[in-house]
Amino acid sequence: MKKLAVIFDMDGVIVDSEPIYRSLNEEIFKELKIQVDETTKLSFMGGTTKRKWTILKEKFLLSQSVEELIHLQNSIFSQKGWDFKQILFSEAIPLLKSLKDQGIPTVLATSSDKTRVQAVLDQCELRSYFNEIVCGVDFERGKPNPDIFLHAAEKLGISATNCVVIEDSYNGLTAAKRANMYCIGVRHKLINMDLSQADRIVDSLSEVQVAELKGLF
Repeated sequence: MKKLAVIFDMDGVIVDSEPIYRSLNEEIFKELKIQVDETTKLSFMGGTTKRKWTILKEKFLLSQSVEELIHLQNSIFSQKGWDFKQILFSEAIPLLKSLKDQGIPTVLATSSDKTRVQAVLDQCELRSYFNEIVCGVDFERGKPNPDIFLHAAEKLGISATNCVVIEDSYNGLTAAKRANMYCIGVRHKLINMDLSQADRIVDSLSEVQVAELKGLF
């Protein structure tokens, strides 16, 4: 059997943070006096903060620089008392534990900023389950570009074609397909994401079985 690695997105896959982010985004949009349609919201989900505000600045001709808009977001987000353990998907740890027990390396590859990533890892006690942590802010081109996933595979020394990516957004799945990786899309109960690019779609991580992943290769 060829080597196998599993790459996890964080928001919407490990923790159910997307609804909270959307609520906080509405506060920011209200302050900026803009009304963002659902199609536009979905277009930046899964991507970096910089990509999001680049899209919105151009669409709404915002006077602030992208850096100023990012600062505004960070200011509002930082006022939120984050309790990630309360929104940890209960199915995440059993899958991660099973992968670890069977010696299958894993990577957390997320577009979230490093402060939130560290908070999720610490609060949910997840550090021991991941061989590598890769953040989109470290790349010039974030999702939907494949750089973050290709780098994850390179860090593990495993071919991209032997990697499985678990994602919840169109941008994340696009990046995975561009990296030539098998991808599983996780459907959210409240947010209607376009998961059509996924090789398989699940409603929960409990549907992902390690034996099945091994069988792919």
